[in-house]
Amino acid sequence: MKINGYYSSGEFAKLAGITKKTLRYYDEKNILKPSLLSDSGARYYTNKDLGRLQQILLLKYLGFSLNDIN
Repeated sequence: MKINGYYSSGEFAKLAGITKKTLRYYDEKNILKPSLLSDSGARYYTNKDLGRLQQILLLKYLGFSLNDIN
């Protein structure tokens, strides 16, 4: 299902250069929650989420742990 203004988890992962598994892990650890969760459990993300993910990836690159980032 395509929702205007939202990326599916697959689209979002591809756009960001990470895996869907990484997105699910970040969701589990409350590091990056999807902006929308469908009734069927599908995760959807926005451009704002992409900005947050880029920040997370930069901080990881700089040596911060996920615990530090969260």
